[in-house]
Amino acid sequence: MKKIGAQVALVLGTITFFHPVVLAQEMGEPCKAPYYENRNQVDYGPLSVRVVSGRVLAEVGNPVHELGPVRGACMSLFTEREHRFLASVVPDEKGHFTFNSIRPGRYRLVVRAHPLCVANIPLRVVSWPSGGFFTGKRLVIHMRPAGIDRCSYGDYK
Repeated sequence: MKKIGAQVALVLGTITFFHPVVLAQEMGEPCKAPYYENRNQVDYGPLSVRVVSGRVLAEVGNPVHELGPVRGACMSLFTEREHRFLASVVPDEKGHFTFNSIRPGRYRLVVRAHPLCVANIPLRVVSWPSGGFFTGKRLVIHMRPAGIDRCSYGDYK
């Protein structure tokens, strides 16, 4: 197993400290022990997509400063109601990920990249239009250190 590194910046006053994030996952491998976790203080409505794919980015601060891709995060897909595990992927070196062959329905995407806050993102996968090409939105997973009123979250690209 490779050790894959990223950096997280901690801003204290005017001094910035860089702390290495060591994520132990092999690129393209499923996560070793996926489990459901939800630390959302507010559960926003589902993000609608045709394909569960996108990019995972680390960020800090207010205003937000992007630190770059999160490599080696454990990304697990669960059913919405029963929280039954379905699949897992690990993003590539640029933070890109794709879950293949996910049927239309409601899901939860749980993303872990220690020491960043766990993201729990409600998703609604919708069907492709017949004979159409993929024109759907891609997900962006914003991984942040745990905060009082904000944690990791997802939105569209």
